[in-house]
Amino acid sequence: MSSSGAIRGAGSTVRVGVGDPVVWTTLAGIEAFDFPDQTRGELDVTHLGSPNDTEEAIPGMRPVAVWSVDLHHVPGSPTEVLLTGLEDTGEPMQLGLKAGGAAATEKVFAGYVKGYIPKGIGPKNVQMATLSVIVQAQIQE
Repeated sequence: MSSSGAIRGAGSTVRVGVGDPVVWTTLAGIEAFDFPDQTRGELDVTHLGSPNDTEEAIPGMRPVAVWSVDLHHVPGSPTEVLLTGLEDTGEPMQLGLKAGGAAATEKVFAGYVKGYIPKGIGPKNVQMATLSVIVQAQIQE
C-alpha cells in the first residue's frame, strides 16, 4: 500500500435503479468514471457596508450536473434495453456510484437519462456507447 493510502479503482461499480421499490441494475463494461460535479457557485451579496471595501459572497444552490460515462455497447443487451427505455420515457432513476476499496460507500444520485448513444463502431474496436445522465441531487451518501 502507498504511504498516502491510494488504491486502484478495481471493484468500483455503477448501478442504475428504477421503480418503487427500487430495482438495481449494475452497468457492465465501464472502464472508468468520475463522480458528478455539483460544485456550488457563489451569490454576490456585496453591499454599501461590506467590510474593508471587499466583496462578499454566500454559497449558491448546487447546480444540475450532466454526468457522462463510456461503456461497452452490446446491441439488444439488458443494459441497452434499460438505458434506451429510460432515455425514451424520461422516467426518474437513481444512479449509484461506488469507488473501489473496503472503506468505500455508495453515493446515490437522483436524475434521469439524457442520452444513450452508440459511438465509434468499427471493425477493430470494442463497440462503445456514451450514457449521459442529468443529476438533480445526491440523495444518499
